[in-house]
Amino acid sequence: MAHVLDTSGYADPRRSPEATSTPRRLPSDRTHGDRPLESQNHYYGHSFGFAHYLGLDRPRHIAGLVQHGWTAQSPVETHFRDFPKLAADSPLPHQRLLVWSHSSRAWEPDRSAATTAVGAPFVYEALSRGADSTATGQGTVIFPVHGIETQAISGDHRAAARRWYDTEGPSTVSIYWSDARDERLVDTYLEAGHTCVTLGRRTDPHFLGRLYALLSGASRVVSNRLSTPVVYAGWLGREVGVYGDPMLLASEDPGSLRRLELLWPEFYGEKTVGDEVRAVAAVELGADAVLSRTELRRVLGWDRRRVAPWVRHWAVSPVERALINVRRRSEAPTATSEAAGGPSWGAWFVAATSYLPRPLGSVDPSKTQPIRLETSRA
Repeated sequence: MAHVLDTSGYADPRRSPEATSTPRRLPSDRTHGDRPLESQNHYYGHSFGFAHYLGLDRPRHIAGLVQHGWTAQSPVETHFRDFPKLAADSPLPHQRLLVWSHSSRAWEPDRSAATTAVGAPFVYEALSRGADSTATGQGTVIFPVHGIETQAISGDHRAAARRWYDTEGPSTVSIYWSDARDERLVDTYLEAGHTCVTLGRRTDPHFLGRLYALLSGASRVVSNRLSTPVVYAGWLGREVGVYGDPMLLASEDPGSLRRLELLWPEFYGEKTVGDEVRAVAAVELGADAVLSRTELRRVLGWDRRRVAPWVRHWAVSPVERALINVRRRSEAPTATSEAAGGPSWGAWFVAATSYLPRPLGSVDPSKTQPIRLETSRA
């Protein structure tokens, strides 16, 4: 069944997902063009997806916090954990916790702080572009599991690249922005015969548009761990597969990987059943919770100008997050310490301050092409 929404009157700049060639150097995480932007609610272009759906030329500050990725646990305990005061039993209207779904297998909303289900920003972006799950793309896109700046991942990328070449053939490998700076890692996939792209930094406003173009232009999407792009692809009706070494993040409990497979078995294996995957993905993304434009404006706090979200964004949240990050670093287990191979204080500080507030930029739905990564070898 196609996922279609009447978007008459809205731009539908669908573009080919073919990547453009650029140098390895990534755009600054503080700018897109000449306009810097903030993070958290604006990670991965989510606020821009909302704005695109609403026909706005730029996003605004959101009245509360938005879940910024698919999670195998409660978003209240993961994405919102840095702001415990917002996770109150009776949050104020400008302190809503906006989650994707109240029906996800990952958590039980009734046992959590009050939340509002609004559907995933990706669903809004896809509907704005006339998403159709019956359409077919070409080729395979691979999303290797990635680490983050403050938490490295260990695994054999060379073996993964070779195995995927043997099972999928030459494919497009989408490498997370922090891993894309590792020339040896990128070269590993290039040398195995794949094409490598990245979608930009998580603070890039065009991230979501690039991701939609990449997924909608593929016929198959695979990874070595169940993750957000795989769930998106399943909802879009693309064939998906999760198999291979899932690798481990520093200090990660291997049992959590087994839990993924037990709770979401439909996504696992080289071959999966499309209708089953699509049904589960729709629930996980809250496709049935998508709001009307009028209601979405109200829930986001975009129905009128509000002072509280602006104050929280520029003054309150940065102070709260800074204090929490310092405490988290001091209480980190030895496995993530610098002596054990974790990030140095300098690298950690750069990563920890990446959330600092930035002015918002404008929406440009035409920017959908991934950034192509070239070999570092002469």
